Amino acid sequence: MPEHVFAGPVLRTDGGLGMHYVPIPTEVDGALDGARIVTGTLAGSESDGVPFRRAVHGRGDGAPKLLFGKKVLAEAGLAFGATAFVELEPAADPDAVHLPAELEEALRQDDAARERFETFTPGRQRSLGVYIDQAKRPATRVRRALDLCEKIRTRTLYGDRD
Repeated sequence: MPEHVFAGPVLRTDGGLGMHYVPIPTEVDGALDGARIVTGTLAGSESDGVPFRRAVHGRGDGAPKLLFGKKVLAEAGLAFGATAFVELEPAADPDAVHLPAELEEALRQDDAARERFETFTPGRQRSLGVYIDQAKRPATRVRRALDLCEKIRTRTLYGDRD
């Protein structure tokens, strides 16, 4: 059973990419005791809830929030301005990295890329997994995974310094 349940509006950040988010009430954020990663469900008034695993964003500016893409919002029956019903709790394994199957397979076939990938921080590994996961078409996901492995192996990945 989730530890924290609340309702909040689906809002949009100003400027930049205009991300959709649900603000976390101050009392709920305080009860999370600084947890960086949370799990739970997101639901609209007529949905059963879509499971999620997210980082808590915005604590630095005093406004903790959960960011959601349009795909997840649509699955939950939500849109900008709607009331979201959120159940959440701190993740039991905050440093766990869940990779898309396409990236796991590409890394399995490329020993040099896999060895270097394993030296990346959990946050960077997750970020690269999200890049693969965001592609809608399976062929694009496979192409991105293979391209990513080549860039990891050849040290041409954006942000490589050595």
